[in-house]
Amino acid sequence: MKRIVYIFSILLSFLACENSKIYKIEGRLSDLNSTTLYAVYESSEGNLIDTLTCDKNGNFALFHEQNDNLRAITFYYNDREERFTVYPETGKTIQVKGDAKYPQLIRIKGSRINNKLSEFKNKAETILKESTDITNNRDLSNGEKSSQLANLQLEIKRLAQDFITKNPKEEASVILINNYFTRPNEIRKTEDLLSLISPELNDFYMVKDLRTQIAKAKATMVGAKAPAFNVTNIYGNTITPDSFLNKYYVLAFTALWCDMCQTEVMMLDDIATKYSKDSLEIVLISLDDKTDEVRNILLQDSIQWNLVTDSAGQAIDLFDKYNVNSLPKCFLIDKHGTIKLRTSNGVELKQVVDEMMK
Repeated sequence: MKRIVYIFSILLSFLACENSKIYKIEGRLSDLNSTTLYAVYESSEGNLIDTLTCDKNGNFALFHEQNDNLRAITFYYNDREERFTVYPETGKTIQVKGDAKYPQLIRIKGSRINNKLSEFKNKAETILKESTDITNNRDLSNGEKSSQLANLQLEIKRLAQDFITKNPKEEASVILINNYFTRPNEIRKTEDLLSLISPELNDFYMVKDLRTQIAKAKATMVGAKAPAFNVTNIYGNTITPDSFLNKYYVLAFTALWCDMCQTEVMMLDDIATKYSKDSLEIVLISLDDKTDEVRNILLQDSIQWNLVTDSAGQAIDLFDKYNVNSLPKCFLIDKHGTIKLRTSNGVELKQVVDEMMK
């Protein structure tokens, strides 16, 4: 009998050792529109997607061996319209609980990062809830929503900055910088806040990612030298910065499916018809990779556009070089190759072009 107990004890010890590499996520979400969750495993090697099904009460569980390269797991739900992110930790059980209507308020506990982020959510709960309510309020116009959300966003940022300042040794602080302070037009703020983070976190992957983002943003800020490129347009002509010697040019990042990117909306039509190509040229950089389809559409336009599509991944390469992560986006570059404007606003683009071309 003692021998059996002894062997069983060794087995338990062995399993405990093996389980030290295991993480478990248990959750319960109320008010789900769909019981399907999509789990995106984010690692340094890329992303993997898995599908989970909640029971009728919104319960779900995920049991997995920890991958050394795993950084986070983002769960998408309600037809992928909402999401929350979990930061797993080896040997830990993570508890997820909350109302699916308020993804920013879903409580995630069970590791230091998750606990600290939940601590921040507790402090910002009222504002985060109000922000979601305004976003989902169908009685408000887009203008009213934008105005109210802008004020709330400022308050959320104030709370986030306060948390970061008081917790410089926490990885959660780096995540808050990434979540709230990484817009291209506030990169100085990103840099200032990152300087508060303890050197102990220099090897944290998100610190490295933020430093890379800062370097990219600085390379495409107003006043910077425009990044070099070498691409081929849909007519087979090579385009480089040297193609625009002694003239201004606009790089307009776009896509056929993007309504706000259309040339008339961005006032590119007005600019193209007002100014000669001898003084200013416009290059459309499109994410579309079906060159023939795009060419046929352009044939219906009275303006012959200088267009680069994503054949051979060349548009994606330009999106990366110019740090473009949303559409539309336009860069106005002067005769010396200096970026004079970075904007998503067609009215602003035309005003600046008109001023510079006087």
